[in-house]
Amino acid sequence: MRLGVFGGSFDPPHNGHLALCLLAREQLGLDRLLISISKNPFKSSADASDSHRKEMAGLLACEINSTGDFATVSDWELQRPGPSYTIDLLRHLRQESGNPELVLLVGEDSYREMPGWNSSDAIPGLCSIAVFSRHAAFSGKDPLAGILPPARFLDFDMPVSATEVRELMKNGQSAARLLPPSIAAYIDANGLYR
Repeated sequence: MRLGVFGGSFDPPHNGHLALCLLAREQLGLDRLLISISKNPFKSSADASDSHRKEMAGLLACEINSTGDFATVSDWELQRPGPSYTIDLLRHLRQESGNPELVLLVGEDSYREMPGWNSSDAIPGLCSIAVFSRHAAFSGKDPLAGILPPARFLDFDMPVSATEVRELMKNGQSAARLLPPSIAAYIDANGLYR
């Protein structure tokens, strides 16, 4: 089985996350996609509670699955004490899921930060890496080109971020155009990001 692994804080999930997951399904030959909600050690805290982030990630999976059963949500990282590290999730999935072929899905910014990740040198031994990039590949002039792990690059230019969504909502503006409808409705119903 070829399993895509897409981790993040999902605070909140937005149209960029949805588009990335749908593109991954089309371009990477994945059998399944795991959406893993993390406690990112690089972020001080989440704006929404763990339970709200889990519910919203579930709505993201439902949006993805509207065209066929493909995505599931995992709160394994949330249940563990301390911060989340990708290496721990990958090792867990290899042990608990019958040793599937793992494909780690990351945005370009996260990929460029990989040398600073916990045990980053061990990640390529556990999975292949798919980078969703505005540039499709890095030039040979990139100063990180020699220390970044091998990856497959996919053209992906959808400039939307959870930070942008939260800022709009904190300022009383609508972010509905940046969110799947079910997630926008959930945020509104629960009074999040105000």
